[in-house]
Amino acid sequence: MKTYGRSDQGLVRNENQDDFLIRPVESGGYLLAVADGIGGGPAGRRASHLALATIDNAVGTQVRDVSRLASALSLANRTIFEMGQKDPELEGMGTTLTAAVLYPDRLLLAHVGDSRAYRIAAERIIRLTMDHSVAGEMERAGTITAQEASEHPKRHVLTRALGPFDKVRVDVADMPWTPEDRLLLCTDGLTSVAPDEEILRTFMHYRGTELIDRLIGAALTGGGPDNVTVVVAEEIAGPGESHGG
Repeated sequence: MKTYGRSDQGLVRNENQDDFLIRPVESGGYLLAVADGIGGGPAGRRASHLALATIDNAVGTQVRDVSRLASALSLANRTIFEMGQKDPELEGMGTTLTAAVLYPDRLLLAHVGDSRAYRIAAERIIRLTMDHSVAGEMERAGTITAQEASEHPKRHVLTRALGPFDKVRVDVADMPWTPEDRLLLCTDGLTSVAPDEEILRTFMHYRGTELIDRLIGAALTGGGPDNVTVVVAEEIAGPGESHGG
């Protein structure tokens, strides 16, 4: 299994408040995560970095069930909340966080916010997370379609994030995995510009670092209105690479 990641500031934002994490765990697996900070000034960038540092420490290297991931996200939430309470400049800061522990035969997933996880398998793209936004909750309830949610004026208004409150509800999943499957974690800087069909086409034609570059390029070609972060795990010949931003 090889892993790849890259983050880009985009063409509009003054700073990059996204962050990502890739590191190995035992039994041939990887801990992977993306975070998209929210809040003015230094708050968003601080929140995303703090969230990933917290789960990095909390998850460890032996992860037998998804409760370890969920507990790590809850701890990150509490840590960010308490820091925001102590510093008026950071009050209300928060971040999305989509985290996975991926083994060759199993995926553990924990998620808060509107960053996303996708499974690309057999020329299909399958979204594994639901956006915790006003539009996402309407889609989850069945009152609007996925297409309508992607165009809704409140698609970026979050209903859940790590940090703004002392407790948060974490979505989790535990599912089988095969070597043919490919995992994508990304912030909404990609999905707000590139539809699922375009992401799938890119996966069908590219792999490795070129795939990452093409996905980031699609976001920038679409105007780069937000920071964009992409993490991919797949079976591929050649060394895995990680590029921070």
